[in-house]
Amino acid sequence: MRLNTKLIGAFMIMGLIILIGGLLGPIGISQLGDELRVVAEVHFPAIYNLGTIIEAQKNIQTSTQSLLIPEFFGNDAKKDRLFQEIKQAWERAESGWKNYGALSRSKEGEVIWSNLKPAWVTWKKDHNEIIQYLNDGKRSEALALFVGRARDNAERAEGLLKKLSDLNLKLSEEAKKEGRDSGNWQKGMVLTGTGIGVFIAVVFGIFLAGSITKPVYRTITNLSETCDHFATTSQQIASSSHQLAGGTSNQAATVEETSSAIEELSSITQQNVNKVQILEKISSDTAVKWNETFEFFRQLKRATKEIKLSSEETSKIIKTIGEIAFQTNLLALSASVEAAQSSEFGTGFSVVAQEVRNLARRSTEAAKNTTTLIEETIKLINNGENLVMASMGSLVEYGRVSTPITSFSVKAGEVAQKQAQGLEQINLAIAEISRTAQSNASSAQESASAAQEINAQALSMINVVEKLKQVAGVTG
Repeated sequence: MRLNTKLIGAFMIMGLIILIGGLLGPIGISQLGDELRVVAEVHFPAIYNLGTIIEAQKNIQTSTQSLLIPEFFGNDAKKDRLFQEIKQAWERAESGWKNYGALSRSKEGEVIWSNLKPAWVTWKKDHNEIIQYLNDGKRSEALALFVGRARDNAERAEGLLKKLSDLNLKLSEEAKKEGRDSGNWQKGMVLTGTGIGVFIAVVFGIFLAGSITKPVYRTITNLSETCDHFATTSQQIASSSHQLAGGTSNQAATVEETSSAIEELSSITQQNVNKVQILEKISSDTAVKWNETFEFFRQLKRATKEIKLSSEETSKIIKTIGEIAFQTNLLALSASVEAAQSSEFGTGFSVVAQEVRNLARRSTEAAKNTTTLIEETIKLINNGENLVMASMGSLVEYGRVSTPITSFSVKAGEVAQKQAQGLEQINLAIAEISRTAQSNASSAQESASAAQEINAQALSMINVVEKLKQVAGVTG
């Protein structure tokens, strides 16, 4: 195997190892980005919109129950206010319903969603019927429907909503776990690949060194022996009167070989110039791609920050809802006490007040749970932001390392160009020397007999040199 083939193979193996190590990073980042996108674009919006629907349903139920209280039912101002609250709650519910319907869902989520839609329509129909009774002044019929069939349908719809919300929370936790497992796997792969790469490099280096040095040592030994014979013959030539003629002939042959070697070296140098120019262009293109990648991570960082701010604002709103539910609980408690001290109608009012307290307590718990979910989401977003910052740091470090390479490529191109020009001038000078040597050789024909022995030894040396050239992979 030729030397250049061995060297090319060694560098190709090392390049492959580096390429594999370099690809593991972008692949890991891409996988983590996909998982963050699912959480940010599917699970988090789903949890938010389902929470909006649940909150709106509770407000509708609470306001409707208040309308059934005689004190509110007989007060037009309070009744109008409650009707307005119900209308606004329905608008929020419809908005959340529409937004969630546009999101993608898992198979299990699609099954729950299919069951929820008819349950929601049934409850909405019951509620509209209750409102119609209230508008017609039929409070008793509205109350009977509210505490009977409508309540069962409302609880069924609420249960499916909560089940769907819990499913999205579970899926977001699974996505978080998958992201963590993916990161650990990438870390293990990088460490394993690095260890294998170092081991292969050491083993291949030892093998390559042995395969190169042994043939070179043998060739050098033969060359040394040939040189000894050449020295003995040269002493005989030194005693000959034809020393000058023999030297001239040898000079002519040497100049011819040198001229050929210079021409070949000039061709190789020109090829190097072309390769360096290609390398310079590749380095420039790499710098452009690096800038594009860095800009992408900047935009990703900005988007993550905006999501985080939106989550914090949502958390504040949910906390406010919890405080309102707490105040409602206190009012319901006061109403219950007043009802207990009132006339015979106070018993019914006390039951309604107790139901209001239960709804307020459930609203408080739902607000706390929603706040906890949003805080967990903010933590996940912070983790994603940290990963983006780490990736941007790696890109900055890559840019810092690649900048000297680009500068070196430009300088190498300039040096190679100057080298090609210098070799061209040397080639012209060698051609002139060759013409002079050939002119001198024409007058040295009388010393041909004395140069025969030198020629035989020179042929032996040429054979040895040819072997060395084969080992080194040199042609021509």
